[in-house]
Amino acid sequence: MINVDRRKMILEILENESRISTTDLQTRLGVTGATVRSDLRDLEREGAIVRFHGGARMSDSVKQSSNPENYMWRSVMSVAEKTAIGKEAGRFVHEGETIFIDASSTTFHMIPFISKLDNITIVTNGIHTAMEIQRYSNFRTVLVGGVLRPHSGAIEGLLCEEMLRHISGDSYFVSGNGFSINSGLTGHNFYELELKKRFAEKCKRCIALVDSSKLNSDSASSFIPAEKINVLITDSGISDAQAQEIRDFGIELVIAPLG
Repeated sequence: MINVDRRKMILEILENESRISTTDLQTRLGVTGATVRSDLRDLEREGAIVRFHGGARMSDSVKQSSNPENYMWRSVMSVAEKTAIGKEAGRFVHEGETIFIDASSTTFHMIPFISKLDNITIVTNGIHTAMEIQRYSNFRTVLVGGVLRPHSGAIEGLLCEEMLRHISGDSYFVSGNGFSINSGLTGHNFYELELKKRFAEKCKRCIALVDSSKLNSDSASSFIPAEKINVLITDSGISDAQAQEIRDFGIELVIAPLG
């Protein structure tokens, strides 16, 4: 079991049980105590759980599985869908391009599928994204400056506007908390959404990565209208009616197969 699967299981256990001991987790996951403690340290660092002597409980801030703010929680949810979407997104990146990638856990999953390309410049506001990208020597990474939001892994605000005046990209890969034809991509955090708008303005095309659970679901604020989205990549959980509506609107739809 890889670490992301273990951590997803830990969060699922804690969602159903108020607390659990390290020893119990060790038995249920079939791993060593050192491995469990490492997972719990990482989950606590991201604000997903609270550790106590001999065990852990869910953090009050992420007791709802729909919590949009915590990166660690988002990163272990819908992994199969995000991986499938990331693979399809990778097909839209070509050598020599400059691409913008937002700080979402969905776009994070496209990185392995572009890792063998050369001469790629990636602009991002995602701390976790930048840390993953820097593992590959064939990428140039531009991490925009601003305010780092706790537990989200996202830099927000418009302190980077001067930097963005001098950079433009071929494609912007972006996700949101919801998507509909009426509202486009929607999200929760106003300051990060303003930066996402700027990213979209700086690129020739906008490619939205949205798992099927978020379709026809609107969040608090719209940040990229549907007419500005060139391509939407989702998973095979999309209904026929949803797919037809998106295609009829004029958006190129890519459906990533699962399994």
